[in-house]
Amino acid sequence: MNQLDWEKMREDVKITSVTRTTFASWFTVQSEYQINRGSRTGGTFADTKADDGLFETFIEAPPAQTYALDITGTFVIDISIYPFTYISTIEIRLKYRASSTEDTWFMLAYNWTSGTYSNTGFNNTAGDPSPTTWDYYSMNMTNKWRSYVRNDGTIYVRFCDEQALRGNNEPVPRVRTSVNIDFLGVRVVGDWTTFTFKNDGPSTSHIVSLWVIDSSIHRHYDADVIVNSGETIDYLRVDIHLPTGKYRAKVVTDKGNMAVFSSS
Repeated sequence: MNQLDWEKMREDVKITSVTRTTFASWFTVQSEYQINRGSRTGGTFADTKADDGLFETFIEAPPAQTYALDITGTFVIDISIYPFTYISTIEIRLKYRASSTEDTWFMLAYNWTSGTYSNTGFNNTAGDPSPTTWDYYSMNMTNKWRSYVRNDGTIYVRFCDEQALRGNNEPVPRVRTSVNIDFLGVRVVGDWTTFTFKNDGPSTSHIVSLWVIDSSIHRHYDADVIVNSGETIDYLRVDIHLPTGKYRAKVVTDKGNMAVFSSS
């Protein structure tokens, strides 16, 4: 028995789960927000990158500028992981609170087609009533998302009150409001598959092929996954859509060993 045969006998890689995956992880702001109206009074953009109780604070412009707040941030989705072909929509989520209930708040994005900030096509265009306790304000771009994402994955998000959005068409608020932003991010939504692999063998395994099989399909995909000894890893495939019924997933390593997972 040669060394390769010995390693093949001892290799022990498993598929422990296969799950339909809908949401990507969050992509957060790349640098400090641009303040178009109003000012920053505390914290930094880094405090808005996680939902963790740390926050950045902004306050509306003073009375001479009619109590308005308007900021924009730059976000970049990783199109090497999430190519446009496999994106269904883009979601924006904000966690924030305000010091008064005077305002309605809006999130928009830069429309690269029209050259303006807009929420046309979003599933929520009515705005969010000003919350004085921590609140989540979320929306997605529906099937209009492509107009809001530059070819390199860049998205400009605008957060503003109604006075900044509509100007003289709105009554001037009675009080000057400050806003705490705990989190602001964008994420990709789609229909993908995550495979979880576990290596119980004594050496590294290299998965080179993957299949998804049901009663009507037998699809093969190339793979290139390294699973070290004792390691459990998640492997996302945005190009694989699971069947709706029962199926089997199968992988093969470069040593020729096979692991199979059957859906319940």
